[in-house]
Amino acid sequence: MGDLESLLDKVHEAITEEEAQDLGKKFLKGEFNLIDLYEQMQAMKKMGPLTKVMELIPGMNSVKIPKELLENQEIKLDKWKITMLSMTKEELEDPEIIDSSRAERISKGSGATTGDVRELIKQYKQAKKLMKMMKGNEKGMEKMMKSMQAGQIKY
Repeated sequence: MGDLESLLDKVHEAITEEEAQDLGKKFLKGEFNLIDLYEQMQAMKKMGPLTKVMELIPGMNSVKIPKELLENQEIKLDKWKITMLSMTKEELEDPEIIDSSRAERISKGSGATTGDVRELIKQYKQAKKLMKMMKGNEKGMEKMMKSMQAGQIKY
């Protein structure tokens, strides 16, 4: 059944209510940047390992997400945070400016590959697009859910 009270305690320890509301508004408007994404990942990290956090969410135990998948995602998130630390403030605020030469510089500075940098940017763009689809629009949310169920989100 999960432990919602423990989950809420972890959330309150990781991020203030004001920060959560500010980030939530930015994400729902689709106006977030990599700085916001980094802050969100930092807050998630403070909550503990993804495997433990998922156990606290009601209904998630029945979903049976493989532990290895969650661990791999946690490794990926750590790699992305290091990659973001190698970006300039301008790149974090506007990832659209990251071209192949910037991606190469970022990869050298972070120890990642240029493919890793491109994957981070791709995931950022996909998240932004999903948030815009959901933006105050129940039909957009329904469309996204149907796409997810069909396993074919189109970007």
